[in-house]
Amino acid sequence: MSTVDLIDEDDNESGIAAKAANVLRDRFIAAAQSGTVLYVKNDNLMSKMPDGVPIVVKHLEGRNPDLAYRFAGRRTFKIKKRKINSN
Repeated sequence: MSTVDLIDEDDNESGIAAKAANVLRDRFIAAAQSGTVLYVKNDNLMSKMPDGVPIVVKHLEGRNPDLAYRFAGRRTFKIKKRKINSN
């Protein structure tokens, strides 16, 4: 698929996003079959070689999975502004 296929005035944004997702998936599969790839799964940075088992490179910290799960089910949410006193 070339960039000419992605650029079309009649396409809407969801169509462009779907085409981009397909290109990324195809590129990832091609890269995974030819060499080592890095990807994130369950807050772990994983390394996988072709015909090999995935290896955990590093655990990613700083994200709260429970909080992310609560927000994932909602469509909209409000963020309240609060003043934090340093005294």
